Amino acid sequence: MDEVTGTVVSWDGEEGWGVLASPGVPGEVWVHFSAIEALPGRYCTLNEGEEVLFTWEHAMQDGFACRAVAVTRQGTAAGPGAGEVEEDTAAYSSSLEIIFDGPHAGADTEERGGRRRP
Repeated sequence: MDEVTGTVVSWDGEEGWGVLASPGVPGEVWVHFSAIEALPGRYCTLNEGEEVLFTWEHAMQDGFACRAVAVTRQGTAAGPGAGEVEEDTAAYSSSLEIIFDGPHAGADTEERGGRRRP
């Protein structure tokens, strides 16, 4: 389909999807965060009432007859910083730090039969 201008009707940031509306589309359009143009691996969000450019297709998605294929935020170009929540964040991240202490008092004991013995 051709690119159309529309408005963000609603956006659920926790679930990463929302709804767009445009006079050029028959009905409201479902949109997933992965359709928003930005750097790979970056989570993008939309704001209710925000103007966007998007292409769409006929496809049933969560009760909507149309789904956005590519979304560009108005006034931004796809590329560094386009639609990102924060410049240096990825969609998901985690870390783990394991610190081993030195030998403990009683480290030379064995555990036998449920009791510690010297």
